[in-house]
Formats: sequence, structure tokens, C-alpha cells
Amino acid sequence: MAFKHIDRLLSSKIFLRGVAFVVALLMWFYVAGDRGYEVNRTLRLKVNYQNASPGFTILRSEGEVQVRLAANRKIFESLDLDRMDCAVDLKGLESGKYRLPVRVLLPPGVRLVSVVPEQVTVELSRLIEKVLPAKIVWEGEFPEDVLVDKLEMTPSEVTLRGPEKVLAGLNEAVVQVSPASVLAGDEISREVRLISEKGATLPKGVDLYPKEIRIKASLVKDVEKKELQVVPNVSGVPEAGYRVEEATALPATVQVVGAKSVLETLDRLQTKPIDVTGLAQDKTFETEPELPEAKVKVLGPGKIKVSVVVRPVDNGTGSLRLKIPVKVEGKSVYPSWKAVPPSVAVQIVSESGNNAFQNLSEPLVEVYVDVTNLVSKRIVVPVQVRLLSKDVRVLKVEPERVILYAVNP
Repeated sequence: MAFKHIDRLLSSKIFLRGVAFVVALLMWFYVAGDRGYEVNRTLRLKVNYQNASPGFTILRSEGEVQVRLAANRKIFESLDLDRMDCAVDLKGLESGKYRLPVRVLLPPGVRLVSVVPEQVTVELSRLIEKVLPAKIVWEGEFPEDVLVDKLEMTPSEVTLRGPEKVLAGLNEAVVQVSPASVLAGDEISREVRLISEKGATLPKGVDLYPKEIRIKASLVKDVEKKELQVVPNVSGVPEAGYRVEEATALPATVQVVGAKSVLETLDRLQTKPIDVTGLAQDKTFETEPELPEAKVKVLGPGKIKVSVVVRPVDNGTGSLRLKIPVKVEGKSVYPSWKAVPPSVAVQIVSESGNNAFQNLSEPLVEVYVDVTNLVSKRIVVPVQVRLLSKDVRVLKVEPERVILYAVNP
């Protein structure tokens, strides 16, 4: 009876379905267990830029990307990160910025889920060479009684190699030298520094040759001091109707140091040319002495102020043509005004012969405009002349009107 019941149970559909389900479940666990379960893992991988054209280099790029991978747990345990590679192909590209896709190279059994970013930005630049002259920057001053006769730099220039865009910002190569280091006359070596807007550093990707420069100085012998007169050197022609009456240098003398044989031939120094073209009023210029080609050095600041005095010229007709600045007078709602043109030409004549023109150091007339009650910011107004001498009369004013512009503070 019991056997029949068991036999009936084993042959029933419900039992068979249950057995089939259990077998299927065991098979699934077997297969899943054999796979070790697929898991995800996020890594940061270095980007390898490949196939750059000869003569080009990478100026800017992204170094890493984030990748998400899927694989069997056992594969991850034995995974060699060196076998994985992120590559960007630069074949055929020239100078410029590009957005390029990232290609992830994976070992067998590893699946790519995502890569962030999928495209990277890379900037390419042409590789060029640039030659710069080397320049000495002295750290301090030479003693007053020391003059350098000849300065030898070996080599006198340096060569740069790097991205064209970077080298465009490098225009100066300097070596810093203290005067004391060359006084003995021995050859010294100093490091070359490149000067750019970002400072005195060697930019990344730039090669410099040579990195050091040899320097040797020869000093002038029989050096002496001497005081020389300064003579203003005036060039150009003043405003029509004017002449240069006087040009005075301050200081009137300077002390120089130089080779005895050279100083024996000098008793004065001219200033560098001072251009007085179009000058119609007194003016003070700042300049420097013009030194001879031979080695001569000015002691002290070396700056010369030259005061130039101009005066009107009587053309023999008893009249003068004066260039006079326009004054602004009167009260206005605006704090200040600007006259265009800022000066006008006034032709005057003497009522008593040439007596009025005897002392031209004093002004004979004034030119002004009245801004009282003016509200427009731009207005054309007539020029008015004020006589400062009863012996003169105005013949002509050019121009008769000027434009006034209100100037805000």
C-alpha cells in the first residue's frame, strides 16, 4: 500500500515539475558560480596620444579618462592594468585644437561599459627653432674709475627649440652678472635665463642650447676724470614767425670718466638733438649728453634739462605773428573745458613804430574764450583778444573761432 503511494507520487506531474525546477535551479547556480559573477569596476586610465606627425608636438591635452569596465570577478583579480590602454590617434593633424574620440584597448574577457569623456581636447603646435641674442643684465654698478673696453660673450646667441606658439612669447635671453665677478679679467660662465610674460623660467617642452654663456671683460687702462661743458644741440625750425633766442643746459657741466688719451681731445659735450619744430612758446626738454664712440662714461644721473626760449620775429613790416594758447575764462556748470585747437595765431602791429616790440619777454596780447552760461557740452565760440600793451593793434586772428568741449572730472 505504501509502495503504491510512493510510486503514484513519483510518477505525478507535480513531482516531475518540481524535480525539473530543482535541476534547472542547480544548473543555474553551477553556471553562475562558474562565471564568478560579472562585476563592474571604475578606473582612471592614462591617455596615450599616438601617430603625431613629424615636426609637431602636443601643446595641451587631457592626461586621463575615467572608464567603467565589466568582467568576471576572477578576471579582475588577475587583471594587469598595463595591458589596458586608452589611445587617441593624431595621424595627419597639424597645428590647432581638436576634439578626438578615445579608443579603449581591453584584454579578452573585459567589456567596456562607459568612458568619460568620450572625446578629449588636444592642441597641436609646430616644432620650430628660434635664435635669440644673449644680453647681459648687470647686478650692481661698476666703480666710478672702472670702464669696460671690450666685453666678449661666447656664444653671443642661444638657440631655442619647441612649440611655435610657446616660442612666440620668448623674446629675450639674459645672463645676470655682477661687476665684481669680471673685474679680475678671468672668463666666467653664467646660466642663461629666458624672459617671458610669465617670468624668467624655461617653459615646459622648450629646449635651450647652450644653457650657459662664457663672459670675459677687458678694462680700459689709464682712466681719468674730467669736467666738461654741456652744449645744447637744437635742431628743427620753430613756428613761423618765431626764432630760438636761447637754449640753456642744466647742469651746465658734467663730470666724465674715460681713457686719458680720449679725454685730452674733449673740452665739451653736446646733448642729443632737441627738436624744436613748430615750437611757439618756451619749453624745457630732458635729454642726455652725446658721448663719443670712444669709451667715456658720465658720472651721476646723466640727465640734462635744456630750457629753450623762443621769441617772435619782426619781419621788417612792423608786425608780428604770435602763436598764443587759448585761455578759458568765466563760470560754467562744467568743471573744465578743452579748446580745439588749443592755440591760435594772432598778427599784431605796433602803433608807434617798433618800440612796442623792444621787450618781447613780456606778453603783448592774451587770447581767451568766455564760458559763462554755456550749457552745451560741445560748442563753437569766437576767440577774444585782450591787449596787454596800448602800443599794439590786432590785424588778424586765425582761426577766429574754436570748438569747446566740456571735460568731466
